Amino acid sequence: MREVMEALNEAFSDGRRVAMATVVRTQGSAPRAVGTSMLVTGEGSPIGSVSGGCIEASVIEQAATVLATGVPELLHFGMSDDDGFSIGLTCGGSVDIFVQAFERVTCPGFASLQKALVENLPCAMVTIFEGAPELLGRSGLVHQGSAITPLFAGAGFAWDVVQAADSAVQEAIASGRSTSVTLPAVTGSDERLSLLIDVFRPARRLVIFGAVDFSASLARLGAFLGFHVTVCDARAVFATPERLPSAHDVVVDQPARYLHKEIALGRLRPDAAICVLTHDSKFDVPVLDVALREGFAYVGAMGSRRTASDRRGRLIALGHTEQSLARLRSPIGLDLSASTPEETAVSIMAEVIAARHQASALPLAHTSDPIHKGAGSGQPLRRARVTNRRRPLPVAQGRSCSLCAYATIRIQIS
Repeated sequence: MREVMEALNEAFSDGRRVAMATVVRTQGSAPRAVGTSMLVTGEGSPIGSVSGGCIEASVIEQAATVLATGVPELLHFGMSDDDGFSIGLTCGGSVDIFVQAFERVTCPGFASLQKALVENLPCAMVTIFEGAPELLGRSGLVHQGSAITPLFAGAGFAWDVVQAADSAVQEAIASGRSTSVTLPAVTGSDERLSLLIDVFRPARRLVIFGAVDFSASLARLGAFLGFHVTVCDARAVFATPERLPSAHDVVVDQPARYLHKEIALGRLRPDAAICVLTHDSKFDVPVLDVALREGFAYVGAMGSRRTASDRRGRLIALGHTEQSLARLRSPIGLDLSASTPEETAVSIMAEVIAARHQASALPLAHTSDPIHKGAGSGQPLRRARVTNRRRPLPVAQGRSCSLCAYATIRIQIS
């Protein structure tokens, strides 16, 4: 939902009703992760995307029906290895899309979500997308450490089911990844309850030490990628908002002292990325000493191979071992033969992203692993049951397939 929050808020402010289509489950290779949303206005205009173009036309058409009836719909799109078809995912995966009508009065948790985002509070918007008809589309905001119980008020679920849902939501919030989960609505029965757990966490921090030319480009790309960017430099003449317009915070302080303070105040989570671009051992060695002892997800330092070797020796003299120095990425960035500040920023942020996902950073053409790893596919397929739906979807180019040319066919996870 995060990518359409601004548009949703505008619609609510104008008193408009919109349909929201959200990826609630994926299987195999799918282009968008669980939690990705697209809004569809009453005029049929889409905002956002749920597949990158493969299925949007069909989703928009179904969204019009949902807006007209007010009844939520769960759609399934997939690709058959034997029968390839035009309505579906050409990448070979499958995706479930939940479409529901939204207006401010039917989404009481939206204002609470906005407040939580302003206050940087980890939370999740939890929505029931499979289960008893009267429960479909029911949603509520759950904060980290809070119970999911209010969402299930009056539903009559057994306590163990509520506890299982509670655990799943808290685990998702802790991991920072949106997902979906399917539970037995009644213990020991085949009745299913499926929840979308759309996780919202404070933006991951990118802290850049050294207000140099490369820092401006790195701050701009980091902000574009959704990081909260801070640039810190001890030299007030360089550390100015005018030189670093994309940075959320520009701080004049000794790098090591500032990092110590942020750690002590609990403002830096383990997933923070630390980039040291100072090119000055009296600044970069002390701040790297602090950063490496904290075990942040990414710690990199700019400099030549000679500078990196000298810096390494100074850190060893401070008590660092080969194990702790293995976390230091220096020279910083991937080998792109980058020369301009913009190219260097791409090189660095590509390495930051690869480190986050523990990816190889090799060309995809040279790998055989799944392209979309860790996208949050929810529960794995165990048993398929075909249930009829009502409305045919159009089939492009006059082709059809018995499996998914119709929205009347749904593969239900159970």
